[in-house]
Amino acid sequence: MKRKVNILCAVLCGMVPFWLALVWLARRNPDGVERIYSQGFYPLWAGGLMAVTSALPFSLAEVLVITAALLAVFWLWSLVRALARGRGQRRRILGDYLLWGGGACSLVLALFLLGGGFNYYRPGFTQRSGLAPIASPVEELAGLCRALAEEATLLRQGLPEDEAGVSLLCQDSRALAGTAAASYRLLMETEPGWAGLFELSTRCRPKEVFFSEAMSYMEIVGVFTPYTDEANVNFHTTDFDIPFAACHELAHISGFMREDEANFLAYAACRASQDTFFRYSGTVTALIHTGNALYTKDPDLYREAMEGLGEGVRRDLAASSAYYQAHHTSFGEFSTKVNDTYLKVNSQPQGVASYGRMVDLLLADYRARRG
Repeated sequence: MKRKVNILCAVLCGMVPFWLALVWLARRNPDGVERIYSQGFYPLWAGGLMAVTSALPFSLAEVLVITAALLAVFWLWSLVRALARGRGQRRRILGDYLLWGGGACSLVLALFLLGGGFNYYRPGFTQRSGLAPIASPVEELAGLCRALAEEATLLRQGLPEDEAGVSLLCQDSRALAGTAAASYRLLMETEPGWAGLFELSTRCRPKEVFFSEAMSYMEIVGVFTPYTDEANVNFHTTDFDIPFAACHELAHISGFMREDEANFLAYAACRASQDTFFRYSGTVTALIHTGNALYTKDPDLYREAMEGLGEGVRRDLAASSAYYQAHHTSFGEFSTKVNDTYLKVNSQPQGVASYGRMVDLLLADYRARRG
């Protein structure tokens, strides 16, 4: 049995150069990635996985993360124990354990690439959408910020509130999952040029993570898991963050891995939704990113653009700020740095700053809608 395991692990380790060569080719041939993988292999692979994982009432990814952590601890403990007992055979024992660890890492890499990783190298969404991000004057950015502030204020009126006057999401995770999928269906209907792009998003059910508060301490509101093709959402955060986070992860499910594009698509899906809370969630999140960009360029114009923001929106923003301050830790900073490195490795050189680059797409969309 041990010999068979060693052979299997050796084969897996031997596959690493093959996977790295495919990544090298993918970086240099985005059109080929689009044709062969994003529009060919990936929908079949992801669709098959989702047929299983979407039927589960819990996040399989969360179970796998916990299981992997326990297996890693067991592997390390077992290695130390074997080395302590195996005098005279320690070199062979260490070689076996490194081979098993290498085989596991190779399998993790392969499943990551097959389950969505190659989508990092497909052409950008802007090539499919017709939106053209260009350098914009600060006045145009202020106009977008003002328009989003007015829209958020209108949408906020009449929304349910808790005892502190903060907007309240009156949907459980299952109902929200259905609304998120329906929002992507409506997006494809309202944007005929995007028909078919988000079919996978209409078949996936975003799931509430059991350890959602732990995600808050890690400064994470949602995670797409290519190993299970699940959209995992933190339900412990501020309510208005949740619909947008669900739609963001569904954008990844559809194969759009770049964070700026996933953010814009989440906004577009929320805007297309028939649910007022979804539209509010998308609008206020877009406002936050746009406002941050405007404040960096011109604080006075920012304050002017935000003058008409409704008190309800202000209460929501204050509650969100207080929540994240209460959950800010050094572990969260470390988690952010890990995510920053992950994004940079996967063809997003701006790292976590990529999330805010959605403003370029928002401006292009704003410009197109104004004619």
